Parts: sequence; C-alpha cells; structure tokens
Amino acid sequence: MKAFLPALLIIVTIACGGIRPVQIDFHLPAIQRNDATDDYFLQGWEQLQEGDSNAAYKSFQLSDVSMDKKQAAFGYVFLARRKFSAAADQFAAAMATNPDNIEAGMGMAMIHEFEGHAAEAYQAYGNLLVKAPEDAWIKLKYESIRSNATQEFLLEAENAKSTDKQKYIQALEKAAWFSPDVTSITLQIADYYYAENEWQRSLPYYEAVLEKDVHNEAVMLKLAALYEKKGKFDMALVTLDRLLELKPGDPFLESEKKRIREGIQEMNLPEKFKKIFFKTEINREELAALIGYYFEPFITIERSPEIITDIDGSFAREYIIKICTVGIMNARPDHSFDRFSNPDRATFAVILNALIQYLGQNGNRLNFNPLPSTSLATDLSPLHKNYELINYLLHAQVLPLDAENKFNPTRAVSPADVIYALKKILNSITE
Repeated sequence: MKAFLPALLIIVTIACGGIRPVQIDFHLPAIQRNDATDDYFLQGWEQLQEGDSNAAYKSFQLSDVSMDKKQAAFGYVFLARRKFSAAADQFAAAMATNPDNIEAGMGMAMIHEFEGHAAEAYQAYGNLLVKAPEDAWIKLKYESIRSNATQEFLLEAENAKSTDKQKYIQALEKAAWFSPDVTSITLQIADYYYAENEWQRSLPYYEAVLEKDVHNEAVMLKLAALYEKKGKFDMALVTLDRLLELKPGDPFLESEKKRIREGIQEMNLPEKFKKIFFKTEINREELAALIGYYFEPFITIERSPEIITDIDGSFAREYIIKICTVGIMNARPDHSFDRFSNPDRATFAVILNALIQYLGQNGNRLNFNPLPSTSLATDLSPLHKNYELINYLLHAQVLPLDAENKFNPTRAVSPADVIYALKKILNSITE
C-alpha cells in the first residue's frame, strides 16, 4: 500500500502537468446554482482560479456532481496546463454524456480558438449561443471571431480581385460563410457567378440575398430569368408576381409573365392544375392541390381516409382526401370541404402551421433561416387569435410582409403566396 501511494501521486502529478501554479488566462464558466451546493466542486473551481490545478483535480475527484460536470471540470484542469488534447477528450466525453453541457461546449470552443481553428471555434460558439442566447461572454466571442474572420477574407478577396479569380471568389465565399447576414458579400458572389455564366451556382446566392432584402427588384429580375433557365416556371412566375406587387401594371413584367405561361404549359400537369398559376386568388380546392402536389412524397395516410361529401368531380379529389385525413386542412362538421371558397392570409397561416407540425411529427427535420429579430406586421394586432403563429412564420421567412410591412390578414391568398411559402418549407427539410 505504501508503494502504491507514491505511484498514485506521480500519476496525478503527470496528469495535471505538475504541481507548479499556473496562470489562468482563459474564461472559467460561472458555477451553476445546483453545483454550488457541492463543497468539493466549489473548492475545485476556487483552486483552479488560483492556479492550483493539482489541488483542483483532487477536489473534483471527491465531488458528487454528475459525471458530465466532473468530466468538464477535468477538461478545465488540463486546459489550464495547455494540454489541449487531454482537455478536448474530457470535454468531448462530457458532451457525449450530456449534449447540453454548456461548460464543456465552452471549453471545446476555446480549444479550437487557441489552436487557431477559427471556423470550428465560430461553429462551436454559434451552437452555444443557441443554447445560451443571453450569455454575454459567448456573444462577444462569437461576434469577435465572425468580425475578424470576415474582415480577413474580404481583404484577401480585394487583394486577389484583379490577379486571381479563383482566390478572389474563394475568399468571398469564406467571408460570406462567417457573415451570411451581410448581403453585400453574398450579392458580390452571386454577381460573379452570374457574369461567368455559372447560373446554377449563382442561384442560391441570389435567393439568400432576397431572403434578407425582400424588395430588391434587380435580384428578383435575375432570379426570374434563372428559374426559367432551369425550367422552374412556377418559381419564375412567383418571382414576377412579387415584382408586379412593387410595380403594378409594368408592361415589361406583364409581357414576361405571359411568356412564362408557355413554360407552364410544358409542365406535366393536368390542365386545371396549370390554370392555378395564372389566377389572382386561390380557392381551397386549388390550395389543397398545390400542397398535395409539392409534398406528395412526405404525406402518407395511416388510417381510414376522411369522408368528404362535396368533392366528386374535383381535379384535386385525391389530394383533398389525403391532406384532410392527416389534418393539414379540415373538412366541415357536415363532411363538406367547401372547395370553392377563398381562404385569407390568416387562414393560410394556420394551414401552413399545420403542415409544418405534420412534417415535424413524422420525422422530418426542418431548418429555417430565421430573421435576426421578429418582423412585426404593422397591421396585425397582438389580440389576433393567430398572432403568435403568424409571427413565427414571419420570423422563419415562410410568409413575407409587403413593402409597407403589412401582413394583410384578410386579403385573399394568391398562387404566388402559396408557392413561395410551400417552396420555403420544402427547401427547409433536411436529411
């Protein structure tokens, strides 16, 4: 036993990097309230703050906190001694035990930063910010890395602009990755690929610009042309309709819309379905048809089909039955669907919310690109019965406001409204 004790002390001493005091020049997370009741754990943090990593290690061993808390604490002991590999192993073990362990996540982010891995650190701090949005230190680190990296790559792009096209666009793409909300960078990338006739690569960048700058007429016009080149005539038409809302009666846009009609006619769809795209208002039958068409791979019936009495002869009969059976739209208590009535935008929001809920409940992960802050509609009262869900859809950019920041809850829904929203939801579905 006497021989064992010195050996144990040697192991502990080696593990901790020696018993000399160290300077703690990194951020130590605050002790959580439930951890402060454990004297050994509290003592360990105090000893670590004083630079005595050896004593801290012993105190953490004696504490009764949960395993993930103890693993994270050991990680900070190793971090104090700049043993990054050992610290990373402990933080990784803590997050494997408890993915929501903020202390371990902060430790791992700092290791990435110390090792000069800006992209990994940025992602790690970003993930932490989702879990702890009010943590001022995490916000500061996230914004600092974002700002520094963005400026570094913008400078690199500027220096390469006239000498090396490949280096120029790669640097711009890296800057946009760190600052996706800076639309001027994204627009530079989109314009570069557009000028190089790489339309496929320019398309997602123009779409990203339009998500942030929803009334950018020049971008809308380019997008309409790109959608047409790709045979996405429905999206080309939606984009032209959005432009016409900003420039009603514009002769050029009207002529472009008429020309797109020829493309719509080429789509392999029933004739009545094609006519939907050229209406100004949409009825319940047509709304059901569009939802059923775009989300057919995701909607399955696992119970007896809904009985609906007034849809015989409807071109959308099967779609109506399917989406009513799964609860995305509802029949009336008398089992009628009222297919020719026109839903307003508030009612449409309720249906979209039901669609999102259905997709989520059936194992589909939806990843929206939310606005930095919720855009409040100037014409929507907090007392509106669907105020919360409408604001959620606005925040997720599934539904847009008009140029005057109005939601227009009582306005009839247009095909452009429907296709825009459905494509946003469809594109949000991740593997």
